[in-house]
Amino acid sequence: MDRECERDPYYDDLKVAKRAIEQMEMVAMMEGIPKFCPCGGSIVDTRKDEKRYYQCEKFKDDRTDLMHIRKLWDKAMEEEVSSLRESVDYNRKKVLSHEYLIEEMQKELKAHRAEIVNVSKVVFRNPMAPKKG
Repeated sequence: MDRECERDPYYDDLKVAKRAIEQMEMVAMMEGIPKFCPCGGSIVDTRKDEKRYYQCEKFKDDRTDLMHIRKLWDKAMEEEVSSLRESVDYNRKKVLSHEYLIEEMQKELKAHRAEIVNVSKVVFRNPMAPKKG
């Protein structure tokens, strides 16, 4: 660490502000059903005014609390289903591509089997056997 930075009277304030910004970014970027809050608090399922939320246990119900997760249950479910659909589509494409590769390999195997039969006829032909005809 640069000692000049540590002597700066605002150094500690800048570190705290940076951590707060990173935490707010994590809160904003979290998609689907939240599994944790960036503050370390656990996520609880709550209801308020006939709405259901996933929120941090440390969340304060004022409009200035941007440091903790609070997400509408409906929105979280919508994002989770969308993510699962993308995952299923991706895996479906992988399976289809593998099935295509298996079919191609089976065709090649048939061709190789035919070659093996032809080669084995030539290699294992008995030169001592009387010729017909």
